[in-house]
Amino acid sequence: MKKYLFLLFFVCMLTSCSREKCAESLRSMYYWQTVFHVDSAEQKFLQAHDVSRLYVRYFDVVFDESRSIVPNATISFEDKVPEGVEIVPTIYIVNECMRQNVDSLPRLILKRILQMNETNDIAGVEEIQIDCDWTMQTQERYFSFMKTLQRLCHEKGLKLSTTIRLHQLSLNAPPADRGVLMAYNTGDVTKLDVERPILDVKDVRPYLHSLAGYRLELSAAYPLFTWRVLFRGGKYVGIMHSDDDLPVLSGDTIVVRQPSLDDILQTRNALDEERRDVHYEVILYDLSDKNIQRFNSKDYEKIFVGNK
Repeated sequence: MKKYLFLLFFVCMLTSCSREKCAESLRSMYYWQTVFHVDSAEQKFLQAHDVSRLYVRYFDVVFDESRSIVPNATISFEDKVPEGVEIVPTIYIVNECMRQNVDSLPRLILKRILQMNETNDIAGVEEIQIDCDWTMQTQERYFSFMKTLQRLCHEKGLKLSTTIRLHQLSLNAPPADRGVLMAYNTGDVTKLDVERPILDVKDVRPYLHSLAGYRLELSAAYPLFTWRVLFRGGKYVGIMHSDDDLPVLSGDTIVVRQPSLDDILQTRNALDEERRDVHYEVILYDLSDKNIQRFNSKDYEKIFVGNK
């Protein structure tokens, strides 16, 4: 009997170690630009932190002027994919598209992704991801869209993942093989007195009661980006992506919003308390020279590894 108990304990230890190793080794990032170019600094970051997966935004799905659903802002591949890095083609769909008939959309999206992979010599793709901020009003169409796309993906030997916003945790999980919980954009950026709209653990906690029982395998994604937000007379004007993005008048206020390391680590710990498996993969949003300079190497390791 003692022999069997020892064997059982040994197997459990191996399983636990395997899962912990997965949590530490599967490190990923989003790539959200219109030109795929990984410079030397970004390449060095990927190597230094053992980043093995990039979720690359291939194109958006939007309305055109005639209210037709069309692809937009398609990425061009200037560089080859870094060696040893898996690519997950990611498609952002404007939620308003889900108010229309989207019966043909799954097949069109998958066909376009496969063509882009072939054209750009991108091999080894095992998964595609759909990013859409669907709501209760568009849930039925989105779920139907995802169900069809999942079937088509499986026919091609591909998995299908979906992004999950915090407010979607209280709703049913969409048809997908897994999801990515987006732990950012938690506050109201249009309010001048909201100083941490990108990430504040106080804004995250109210949603976490649904996390443990959420019926979908999840990874967690955390923000590195910064917003420069323009206010005029205390009222929101917009986010400034460049200095000449919006007209700045005398008396206007430009505030910088960015998550601190403490914001990210506190949120990571809060998610960990509810559901440890959400960190078998940790994803950062997103890869760019500016973003990867936010913290030092040890701090990035804290984000990837946590308290383990």
